[in-house]
Amino acid sequence: MLLPDPAHENIFLRGPSISSSEDITLPSDQHSPSITLQCNLTSAHSAHVSSYWMKNGVEVPETRGDRANTEYFLAKPKGPEAGEYMCVYTFEMAPSVNATINIKAGPDIVGHKRSDNKNEGQKALLYCKSTGFPYPVWSWRKLDNGVYMDIDNASGRFFITNLDNYTELSIVNLDIDSDPGEYQCNATNTIGTSSMVSVLRVRSYLAWLWPLLGVLFEVLVLVVIIVVYEKRKKPDDIQDGKPTPPTITKTRTFVRGPRTEKIITLIITHSMYVLTI
Repeated sequence: MLLPDPAHENIFLRGPSISSSEDITLPSDQHSPSITLQCNLTSAHSAHVSSYWMKNGVEVPETRGDRANTEYFLAKPKGPEAGEYMCVYTFEMAPSVNATINIKAGPDIVGHKRSDNKNEGQKALLYCKSTGFPYPVWSWRKLDNGVYMDIDNASGRFFITNLDNYTELSIVNLDIDSDPGEYQCNATNTIGTSSMVSVLRVRSYLAWLWPLLGVLFEVLVLVVIIVVYEKRKKPDDIQDGKPTPPTITKTRTFVRGPRTEKIITLIITHSMYVLTI
């Protein structure tokens, strides 16, 4: 009885073979030359159907073809182009195979919440977004006596959510004494690190009341001003022993005069401004 050839059996068990480009690390100054990723299907035991490229698990549009030697061109890639690239080959009678090429870059924070203004007792949300690969390890710190320190979560009010190149810091039931200040998000991977600062301001829960009281006070002042000017401009009811009818016309003319209207306009304008801030 003929025994199977071990060499032939090992070749069959190994399956299709792909040669591919090496991993690439982008320069930290964001000035990278153009890059061409390459994959070549060197052996297969089933008819090859197609090939295409994927980035971070998502198929790259317009990259499907039927060539065993496939390429993907990147013109001067920067941080957003970093990631896990994969060339994928499909077959008629066998599962698909792939090879992975990593384009690495240090994290670069490209978006963050610069500031947040809340009232005590409310919830604040700060966030940071970055580019780069591998995905960074995120951390949050708070400025304390000129030094950024790890956040003390003894109160259990701080919640951090990390998702690849994105992080959130949520603070519930804000405290007006301990929570305001500067918060720093920090992203670190094997290539480098990056950080950014957000400012949190916490106001008293009665803050909405002060503009309203200011408007009421100004309205009261307006009424007092009008009454005082009426008293000063109103003529005497009796002159030379002869009764004089009240000069209602003059009083109305004054109240509607340009000076009074100017005072009313200025106070109302200022009141509206106070209510909007």
